[in-house]
Amino acid sequence: MSQFFDNQYFKTKRYQTATPLDTNTVLVSQELVHSIDLPNIYKTLIHNMRRVAKTNRTVKETKENRKPRIEYCGYSINGNTNNPVQMCSNPKGGLFFNGIANCGGYWRCPVCALKISENKKELLAGLITEHQNRNLSIGFLTLTVRHSRLDRLKRTLDKITKNYRKFQTGRFFAKTDNGLIGQVKTLEITYSEMNGWHPHLHLLFFYNHNDVKAIEKFQKDFISRWFKYADNNGTLSAQNQKIVTSDISDYLAKYDITSEMTKGQIKSSKGLTPFTCLAKIAVGDYEDYQEKRKLYGIYAEYVEYTQGKHFVNISNSIRNEYKEFLQDKEKTDDEIVNEVTIDEVLLKISIPVWKKIAMHDLQPLVLNKWKENGLDAVYNLLTYYKAFKDIEIEYINDVPLIT
Repeated sequence: MSQFFDNQYFKTKRYQTATPLDTNTVLVSQELVHSIDLPNIYKTLIHNMRRVAKTNRTVKETKENRKPRIEYCGYSINGNTNNPVQMCSNPKGGLFFNGIANCGGYWRCPVCALKISENKKELLAGLITEHQNRNLSIGFLTLTVRHSRLDRLKRTLDKITKNYRKFQTGRFFAKTDNGLIGQVKTLEITYSEMNGWHPHLHLLFFYNHNDVKAIEKFQKDFISRWFKYADNNGTLSAQNQKIVTSDISDYLAKYDITSEMTKGQIKSSKGLTPFTCLAKIAVGDYEDYQEKRKLYGIYAEYVEYTQGKHFVNISNSIRNEYKEFLQDKEKTDDEIVNEVTIDEVLLKISIPVWKKIAMHDLQPLVLNKWKENGLDAVYNLLTYYKAFKDIEIEYINDVPLIT
């Protein structure tokens, strides 16, 4: 089945000088992504999504003629060093390259976003459990504002963030005896042909009691005031509230973006997300150039107006209440993407060879070939290319080095 993965690298003009590993196998397509949940397919998909994302620059970056960090992510050597790139395994058996730059762009890079999303999901799961272990309750709310298909993302995003900031300082929220300790706020953004941009807030309210009836009453009152607040002009049915029970899977699913890329959910009933737009471009799931351009435009607008936004916001009161729990667990996005746990160094790659691998976009293919048949499979892969015909292998402390 891995041949499905391999040959998508050879279907473009860029790779026609290389012999396909199996000319009888089918190239990766939208149908395969929808029907197969393979690690190989998955690695290639997110790599190609990042490759598409690298071509985008914000207006500010263009004016300043400045390259965004994502252009280096997964390609450039991390720092000024002559040390070889290491291919390592982690304690769970996963393979990764160590010594390569990461951009840490949650809103921009699908590879870094996966790492950050997974970390935040684990952090919030632990925080919820800590609170529930005290026999205290948590509320889960989703807030939206009215928008139209013609509204730009900046307008709707500014509206929901500014209005919620003001709403929190109002008499009802700030001075009502609701038993709130604090909150966790997360932002999600989707897009649909019918309704345009749809930014919405997910809120976790941490209470100092477990009076479910009182919580439900407060939360229903909260959303009834919210959808009529200022220029929100929302509808009650578009808001949502409930109590988070011991089963928190529904809540955590809101922050698990892996489903967009591993389960073939290229388009859902909720519409598109910017990352699924990248996925559609990466697998060629579009009718013509105009549709491709539109998909890219959705992603580009998203990047333009999410820069500087926080994915997860934990209130200071929650930080103070759970200081001991959070002190070693809450990390910056850069810390998350650069944190590695090495179980074993399996292979070293000299910098000149790595640059050729990156130039040919073979990073995920090298990982999967090693998983398939170790060093022999990696060597056979690379020597399909003229650029690698002179590579050599030596051993340093029993670890192979490709030079």
